[in-house]
Amino acid sequence: MAGRGHVDVSERRLRPIYDALDANNNKKAIQEADKVLRKQKDLICAKALKAIALLRSSRRQEALLLAAEVASQEPIEEATLQALTICYREMERGDLVARIYENAVKKVPQSEEFLSHLFMAYVRLGEYKKQQQTGMALYKVAPKNPYYFWSVMSIVMQALTTEDETLSQKMFLPLAERMVEKMAKDMKIEAEAEVRLYLIILEKQKKYEEALEVVVGPLGSKLISEIELQSLMQAEMYVQLEDWPKANAKYRKLLLTNPDNWLWYIHYFTSLFHLVDSGWTPSEADEGSSADVVTGTVDMAIAFVEERVADELKNGKRLQRGPFLARMELLKRLTERGNQEAADKIGSPADLLKEYFGKFGDKPCCFMDMRPYLTMLKLDDNAKFVEELQTYIEIPEKAGELGLPSDVKTMQRHICCVGLARSLGLQEHLTEEKRDELIQDLMRRHQHGLQFGTDLLPTDVQPSDSYLLMAVHIKYAEYLKTKKLSLLFEVIVMLEKGVACSPSNAQYKLILIKLYILLGAFQPCKKLYDNMEVKHIQQDTLGYFYSCYAVALGHLTPACSILSSMLKFFSANHKDTTEYIIAAYKYGSFHKIPEIISFRERLNLSHNYSSLAVERMLLDFIMETTNPEQMRELLDYMEISPEKDEIKWDLLKDNRDLTVLSSWEPEERELTDQQIAWSFCQEKQWLRLRSLILRSLAAVILISQPAPMDGEHSLSHNQDDSKNGESMDGHGNTLLSLIQEMNTHVQDVECQPSTVTENMDLLCGPIPTRMKVYLDGQHHILLTSIFQVAVDVHSLGTNDLNQSQELQEKIARNFDCILKTFEYVLDSMDTPIASPGSPPEVYPQVLQGLVLLVETLCLMTLVISQCQVMLKPIKASLTKKKRKKKTPTNIVPQVFDDYKMFVESLVQFGEKLHKCLLEVDIVITEVDVSTLEISPAPEHAKREDISAETVWKKVKDSYQISAGEMAEVLKQKLQFLRTVRL
Repeated sequence: MAGRGHVDVSERRLRPIYDALDANNNKKAIQEADKVLRKQKDLICAKALKAIALLRSSRRQEALLLAAEVASQEPIEEATLQALTICYREMERGDLVARIYENAVKKVPQSEEFLSHLFMAYVRLGEYKKQQQTGMALYKVAPKNPYYFWSVMSIVMQALTTEDETLSQKMFLPLAERMVEKMAKDMKIEAEAEVRLYLIILEKQKKYEEALEVVVGPLGSKLISEIELQSLMQAEMYVQLEDWPKANAKYRKLLLTNPDNWLWYIHYFTSLFHLVDSGWTPSEADEGSSADVVTGTVDMAIAFVEERVADELKNGKRLQRGPFLARMELLKRLTERGNQEAADKIGSPADLLKEYFGKFGDKPCCFMDMRPYLTMLKLDDNAKFVEELQTYIEIPEKAGELGLPSDVKTMQRHICCVGLARSLGLQEHLTEEKRDELIQDLMRRHQHGLQFGTDLLPTDVQPSDSYLLMAVHIKYAEYLKTKKLSLLFEVIVMLEKGVACSPSNAQYKLILIKLYILLGAFQPCKKLYDNMEVKHIQQDTLGYFYSCYAVALGHLTPACSILSSMLKFFSANHKDTTEYIIAAYKYGSFHKIPEIISFRERLNLSHNYSSLAVERMLLDFIMETTNPEQMRELLDYMEISPEKDEIKWDLLKDNRDLTVLSSWEPEERELTDQQIAWSFCQEKQWLRLRSLILRSLAAVILISQPAPMDGEHSLSHNQDDSKNGESMDGHGNTLLSLIQEMNTHVQDVECQPSTVTENMDLLCGPIPTRMKVYLDGQHHILLTSIFQVAVDVHSLGTNDLNQSQELQEKIARNFDCILKTFEYVLDSMDTPIASPGSPPEVYPQVLQGLVLLVETLCLMTLVISQCQVMLKPIKASLTKKKRKKKTPTNIVPQVFDDYKMFVESLVQFGEKLHKCLLEVDIVITEVDVSTLEISPAPEHAKREDISAETVWKKVKDSYQISAGEMAEVLKQKLQFLRTVRL
């Protein structure tokens, strides 16, 4: 009773601390913990709770020390362990969580609870070997199937993650197989998850026959989580074994139960043509019931598909699309194989497509369903085909008036028909007048169709939105040919009106973001992107539309928050997916664990992730540093290692969704896999350049740190360097290699031919990188030269200054090269950011050039400030030497004068650039877009609040914000530059 009373007292004393933590009142939690500890010094749970409060009060070091004090006592009380676990998890120190449970298990080795906590701690760390051992220990303590299979799954994960394939195939997988076989022989396998794990092990060893035996045997009866799962797995095993007759029969049987499963049709046709190509003929053993019939000939397949179509037609109103699409797929495959005789038995492509349109033309998916089979049509028949499709559209025609649909289904048929006409190329050679008529027609139909969406929820898109999107695609294609600014403004106005009518249409917003970026205006993009409420994985797949353009277009302050919010998703990825893996272990979803880990790795290797991280770090150096000490602190915080390239270039993943935008373009104008690969190659080239710049800047900061000095060590050529001095020389060599790598990379980019750029500028294509603007502005020359200066200045500190004349001359030459290049770049930027004349123009590439120039000048300021750090002790040492001499000399090394002249010239260039930025506001204000020739909107489609002037105001405001932010950053860096004098 006394012991129980002690526990109750402790719980009562701890309650105020828990309450304060739950209320996020960390200060009070610390006070309550101190109060308890004054009364009961040995209550370590109070210390653990205080550590949590300290951590949440941003007192990490104190929290870590206090938690370590508690952990050193090796507690076994549940409350203390839980508190320590929370504290270490919030510190992201999963290794320490594992350690406290390791100690607890040593004290109480038979505790099922401690062992299960330890297992999950190892799961968080990915320690598969320790998971295996802990799982078996758990099974010995509590012989439950889940614990046993936790251990088996841990062995499988060792097999999947090891780089040694032999080890995987010869040791890990056979061990896992034997462990599961033992359970199977003892009749102890109870759940479907355990059977599926057994199948995973066999499949990884390519033991498909054994896997098939499991599926068809007694264990296969446990595969019940999905309809027909056992039959489907049998079919998959037959495919792996290339047993095409049985695979064909199984998929045929599956299609009898579900004739709408498209994937089954694909496998069915694949097995069919394997049988046809091999000349397979049925044996007596193969002739069984109708359900097990093997479709070994094309005629049998045609008959089977036609039966499925006939069965669907008998079913009545709600038809399934699968059989009708399967018929067209079979026709296409036969045509591609040159089997025209069999193809003719199915029917003509035009007739099948027309029949499909007649039955499913009122569904939004109809166009995408028909599109893959349009290539079967003859070019001469395309116009006739579209005309015949229009007979299925019941739109009343009135003399001299546009015929408009009376319901949504009729409108959807017309949308599909117009899309097919564009995809077949019938709109490619329209005259300007006909094209304008088509656009006006689509706009009117869009406006008319809005009446069908009056009762929709705000989150639903209007059924007539596709009309406007098609009009936008046609108008944008015209803009690509003429490059008239008026057409681009017209497209934006059309889309802005569309957003006003259908605020949840993501297609409108994504296209608008792209068009505003092409105009050089980032400000409107932020609101559009925020309104889309992009969440989770879409930050990666759609982030490329938006993420790095805030920096590229000079919106530096918003860029900080944008990059940070996107990086939070990636940084939370490991934590979130770990929770999913733990849940998979708990609930026995073993087959999901490799998928989740693969997903996590794909995100970790995302090109977008690396790009965001590099851009954010560069931006922090540009925005947040005003003295060399801040630069060093920031570098320590970022943990950048110049000599180690953290990016795994060969493994980077292109996670961009380049198919998110609807497109009705002809096949020859669609983005190809080759073009997407080329685009990704360009993105990687730009990322590599940015990464090299960041690592070079980090190397400059590291070499500028003074080594421990022994008398006049830094000015002599004494070879007895300290360890730290050797480290500084190492960073100097690293910087030299980075400069060389940067030069080589730029040469490779300049020599690389652009062979697949056609169609890259389509509306659904990616926006090109800033590489061309960067190279045209010779920024690589400016930066490599200033980095070389840093290397040479560092060398002055490790050599005798009296014998370094050649080195000083080299520094002077680099200073001269930088100033001449800067002067050339500034003089070549005489193109204004906009032309206020008639018709007016804006030049986004000029804005990008100004942004890059400001960025380069800022980076040069940071590097030259580190040069000052290295030159200052040299100058101080020389002054000290002169004072010791009886007859002081007046000879001053040339490098100091060169440095002074260079800094003064750099300040002058910065002031000139600052003046250019201030003039942007004047030039952009003078632009009058009222002179743009914008086609009038249909009368009933006009919205007075959205016009070219409205759009221009957004563009103008964005340019002014860009110029203002860049001017402010430049002003800050010029003030910094004026302080780095010797």
